[in-house]
Amino acid sequence: MSNYFEFVEKLFKSGEKREPPLKGVRVLELTHYIYGPMVGAVLARFGAEVVKVEPIGEGDRFRLGAVWARMFKKANLHYLVLNANKYVITLDARNPKAREILFKLASKADVFIENLRAGLADELGLGYAKLSKINPRIIYVSCSGYGQYGPLSKAPSFDVSAQGIIGIAMKTGWPEVDEFYKLPDYFGDYFPAMVAAASILAALCYRERTGKGQYIDISQAESLFRIFYDITYLSLAGEEIGKTGNVDPLAIASGIFATSDGKFVAIAIMDEKQLEALSKAMNTDLLNTCKGMLRSRECVSELNNIISKWVSSKTLDEVMEHAKTYGFPAAPVLRDLDVYKDPWRWERGSIIEFNDRVYGRVHIPNLPIHLSATPPTVKWLGRPVGYHNRLVLKKWLGLTDEEIKRLEDEGVIGYWDQAPGMCPPDAWDIGNDPVFKGERDEYE
Repeated sequence: MSNYFEFVEKLFKSGEKREPPLKGVRVLELTHYIYGPMVGAVLARFGAEVVKVEPIGEGDRFRLGAVWARMFKKANLHYLVLNANKYVITLDARNPKAREILFKLASKADVFIENLRAGLADELGLGYAKLSKINPRIIYVSCSGYGQYGPLSKAPSFDVSAQGIIGIAMKTGWPEVDEFYKLPDYFGDYFPAMVAAASILAALCYRERTGKGQYIDISQAESLFRIFYDITYLSLAGEEIGKTGNVDPLAIASGIFATSDGKFVAIAIMDEKQLEALSKAMNTDLLNTCKGMLRSRECVSELNNIISKWVSSKTLDEVMEHAKTYGFPAAPVLRDLDVYKDPWRWERGSIIEFNDRVYGRVHIPNLPIHLSATPPTVKWLGRPVGYHNRLVLKKWLGLTDEEIKRLEDEGVIGYWDQAPGMCPPDAWDIGNDPVFKGERDEYE
């Protein structure tokens, strides 16, 4: 078996690497905040040529969304990571000339992504009805809170509101406590974005066979709702699952338990073999505790109480050693700092050190996707507002420097405000940056 692990490690770390799987796929996006940009982010990491269109001056409003207003070299690092590998340009969508440029870019695009309020892209003359006439092969993706039609279609939505309306927030916390919580770290944005990215890949495969594009309507709230089995259980049992705290209602026993040294461990016992292993570690008979009523609410509660008392008499290291020796599932509950220092994350590439040409060295999370020959990669971080104007207009549309200068003078395209979040770092030398001047691609 050790030969297998050596083979797999070599395959992923030093095996044959090929061209990115989405090389040649062109994506145009009008997105902001997290949900929409994450869709393009996944495609960009796999080699798609993603052009992000922003308003002149302020750009994507998420540029100001740094955690507790903590900026990194005058930038929101979260924005930089979320928009890595993207070309960022500006266009004033209210200007007829700017819309003409958008139409020309759309005519050359394979995918168009927007996460504006439902119907707004159409009001701006950039809806599917318009762009599909310009480019019948285009795959048009609308990412909204509640979909493009239906009674809630015009309502705004963000992560926390989506978690609330589909029932996630109502399920968090403990049954005996009348408090509710949202899942942190924008789960309500990232998960629907992955659903949208998968949908785009399916549509690209369909177009490969038929030559036909199509419209994709992804609802943030619906995407979250589809992963829950609550409705199936409700229809079967006639009762709600309700709040379960840290207990997994599918498990024989599970939870997060406090150890004797003030730490916490997560244990999940999913079958009788694992329960038997835990019984051996505890030197007790857990199998017969509930007399054949395993997985009932009462039995889960009783087993969890027994496990909690045992864990409270052990240090975290002792519990983990028992888990390794006897073979039951357990994992330490880590803080952010613990995760950051965990060698496993670095070994697997969950966290990487990236040396960006403009912003320097940063430690960033990587996509949790491993392909042996065509893995996702980070080529550059997000750029200041309008940074790739010249590059994209030359590369996609063949415009000359004189034509681009005229568009700048007319206010059709533009660049950043001087406020943090939009502008480049102080040390950046604009006059000697060949990418900014459109003389060299980021990939070169």
